Amino acid sequence: MTDIPRQYGIADDPTQAFESLRQEISLLQTAIQGLTAAREKIPDYSPTLAAISRQLAAMSEGIARLEQAPAVKLTPSMMVQQLAKAAADARADDKRQLDEARADLHKVIGRMDGLVVRARSTDHQRRRELWMMLGAFLFGILLWSILPGFVARSLPESWHVPQWMAARTLGTEQITPDDQVVDNTQTPEKKD
Repeated sequence: MTDIPRQYGIADDPTQAFESLRQEISLLQTAIQGLTAAREKIPDYSPTLAAISRQLAAMSEGIARLEQAPAVKLTPSMMVQQLAKAAADARADDKRQLDEARADLHKVIGRMDGLVVRARSTDHQRRRELWMMLGAFLFGILLWSILPGFVARSLPESWHVPQWMAARTLGTEQITPDDQVVDNTQTPEKKD
């Protein structure tokens, strides 16, 4: 048994063993003090870590909002379908607006056509009135040239109206059957 301590380099002397143990404990104490001093020299990272934590939380919320966005959930085929639907809706809206504009244009054209027709009918009416006035004037001239002769022939023959009219028209004297000469160029004198 005495051979075991010598194999492992353990001294037989207890004083020497305690001295060796004291040195090891002293070394261990120095190491622990060094670690404590080193720990005290480490800077405090808690404010920086808190700021990083807040930024990570904000980023997590942003990512969560992005994940909830409808565009992220769309597959390319779904996106194509929605784009096609939006394009069809836009074309339908454009077609509706074009139809409304076309209807308004037709209304305006109809109103303008009505104004043109009204103006033409007014112009036609004025021309017709002018022709009627001209016809009435010519008819009046014709009537005035025929009617006095007709009236003169319808009066009694003893009045000699046709002869009187002929003499007055020619500016000559009228000869009556009684052989009296009557001057038709002068106005008759008034008898008092």
